[in-house]
Amino acid sequence: MECTVSRQAARLVILVSGSGTNLQALLDAVSDDGYGAAIVAVGADRDGIEGLARAERAGVPTFVERVKAHPSREAWDEALASRLAEHRPDLVVSAGFMKILGPRVLKENSIVNTHPALLPSFPGAHAVRDALAYGVKVTGCTVHLVDAGVDTGPVIAQEAVEVLPGDDESSLHERIKVVERRLLVQTVGRMAREGFTVTGREVSLGVTR
Repeated sequence: MECTVSRQAARLVILVSGSGTNLQALLDAVSDDGYGAAIVAVGADRDGIEGLARAERAGVPTFVERVKAHPSREAWDEALASRLAEHRPDLVVSAGFMKILGPRVLKENSIVNTHPALLPSFPGAHAVRDALAYGVKVTGCTVHLVDAGVDTGPVIAQEAVEVLPGDDESSLHERIKVVERRLLVQTVGRMAREGFTVTGREVSLGVTR
């Protein structure tokens, strides 16, 4: 798979489920014309969250597609894919979106996600807790493409975070989040400006124009 992004700003749709701190980092980044991307919409799976409020304060269109509003997950997948298509995204960023995406969404979009561990170690919802329980001395965060599995998509970028003596889940996760936000902003920006290619499980940033 190859994605070549034009010299115009890449169109980003961000998906959120909660407070939207990663979204805010991207909102701050796109305010710089040199970043190479614009957030054209923010979507969520529930109402009344701070992530949507952040988008609204920034003047970004929002939409909500609740799973329970549809008779099945397949119907929700179809509805979400249609909502995304309305905004013609070059990239979709899952920024704390807590729903597994379905086959139509995955087929029609390049989707970027973050994970608070160095994949393939410690996938799933409790990565920081699992890393501490295992006793690792170094963990970190991963930016990856989303596929049909849980945290199994090709890795785009990773950065290590040291586990300090006395760390608990909260303290370690907070340090990972700082690195995660920075790495996400850097990686999405490069993907937007330079394009990317995917060969098997290898993601290469930068394509020949």
